[in-house]
Formats: sequence, C-alpha cells, structure tokens
Amino acid sequence: MKALLFLLAASLLATPLPAAESRSWKTSDGSKTIEAEFVSAKDGKVTIRRNSDRKTFTIALDTLSEDDRKWVAEQQATADEDAAKSDKAGPFAKLLTGEWERSEGHGISYRIYGAKKLRGADETGHPLVIYLHGRGGDVMTPDQPWDARSFSDEDNYRKNPCIVIAPQCPKEQGWDGNNAEAVVEIIGDLVKNLSVDKDRIYLTGYSMGGYGTFGLLGREPKLFAAAVPIAGGGNPNDAEKFKKVPVWVFHGAKDDVVKPENSQRMVDALKEARGEVKYTEYPDGDHGISGRVYGDKAMHEWLFGQRK
Repeated sequence: MKALLFLLAASLLATPLPAAESRSWKTSDGSKTIEAEFVSAKDGKVTIRRNSDRKTFTIALDTLSEDDRKWVAEQQATADEDAAKSDKAGPFAKLLTGEWERSEGHGISYRIYGAKKLRGADETGHPLVIYLHGRGGDVMTPDQPWDARSFSDEDNYRKNPCIVIAPQCPKEQGWDGNNAEAVVEIIGDLVKNLSVDKDRIYLTGYSMGGYGTFGLLGREPKLFAAAVPIAGGGNPNDAEKFKKVPVWVFHGAKDDVVKPENSQRMVDALKEARGEVKYTEYPDGDHGISGRVYGDKAMHEWLFGQRK
C-alpha cells in the first residue's frame, strides 16, 4: 500500500495525450481514491493522469481494486479489437493510396486501386472489381490501366467507392488455365487481407477479357455477384453453371474481330437456362466499344447495385 501511495505522490513529467475517460481509481482495500484519466495499460501496469494537476503516474494493476482491474481489461480488449481492425489489411494496406499501384502475386503482376480510407476494416466491407484486359493490353504501363480507370474516375468513385484490380495477362496467353487460377488466388488474398464485401465481387473484361469473364464465371460461379463481358464470348455449355449470376453483355453489331454471334450464343444459352442476363448491342459499334461501355453511368449503377 505504501508503494501505491508513493506512486500517487511521486510526480512524472506529463506527456501530451488525447483526452481520455476520467474515473475514480481505488486501492485494492478501498482506502485510497484518486480521480484520474486512463492513459494506457501494459505489462501488468496502468498509466493514469491525475485530474487535479495533470501529472501522470504508472501503477501496478494488482494494487488497484477488482473493479479497476476489470475496467482496464475491458479497455485493453477494445484496444486490441481496434488494432486488429486497423491492421487487417497488413501489407496490402500500403497498396490503397488513392493511386494505381503495382503489385504481383501467384505468378502474375497486377495494378490495384483503392482510396486510403478503405484501408481499415469495415462492418460490411467494400466492393471489389476485377477488370480483365484484351489481347495485347498492358495495364502495367505508367498510365492508368486502360478501361479499369473508369472505376477510379472521380465521379464514379464518389458514388461507388471500391477496390479495383487489373491483372496483367502474360504475353500471347489468355485468361484461362494457370492465369485464371492466379486471378482467383489474388482475389482470395484481397478478401483475406482487405475489407472486402464478399457479396459484392464484380467481374468485367473486354475482348480477350470478355472471354476471360465468361470463363471465370464458369470456373467460379459462386465467387461473383455480377459480371459485364464486353466484345467476347464463351462456352454456351457453361451457362447452366453461372445462371444465378446477373450478367450484362455488350457487343458491337459491326465487330469484325470478335463477331457478335459469340456474345449472342452466350446470351441465348443463359436465357435458355433461365439466367438473369441483359444484352446490349450497339448497331453502329465495331470492336472498339469498351470506352463506350465503361463510360456508361447506367452500367456502373447496375453493376454496383448487384449483390449475392
């Protein structure tokens, strides 16, 4: 008890700290009381700031009352929970800067975009958008990665804050096999390490990426909340697998690179499977319709309105 009284009498230089909760602290036998703010607790000790003179003291927890010890334990539990939330993203948090950052994983490189405010944990999480580029595309250039930048556009992003990734497909390859597996594993990493809403993971792609979109839907039908394949195609036999995923398909009627029939077959197969599918064919559109689609506010509104 003398040690506690000595500590209460001994003054330490106060350090500037944010305002904290003030309460009455009692000795274990209830004979002494001090009005002070809680500052911190560590290694069986608690640091408090006395109200009367704003001086700071560090006291062994076992010299305080049972109520005080329980109260400190509750504060530590809350602090640990908050720390876990703020640290949830781990090294991935550094990638959410409000700029398109470069990263890599599972054998492929990718660009990622997210506002700094999305770093911390969120009760429901944030939408995740996966953009698959077309053949010959290079999303790792200094510029923002092709049409994926439509999702980070200031106006769109204000309405639909999200995390966006644009994987880089190895040259002369497509979005299937090991590359598809790598994309799925990267998504898994982000879901595990960032605050992602698992019910709002969206997939989109153009040309080769449109094929990749249909391919990934067939491969992982339960992963995605909605998809937007553009100027692509796929295997109609896979439609039954992802008929529950809302899909909005786009194609240009004058596309002589990937014929519109490739999209039409997928749409017909989804309709036959009673899937939720929309189809927009631009009468004057050729193969280069991606900018038109990604610039369509209605498409963004529809996509972000979908959830599992």
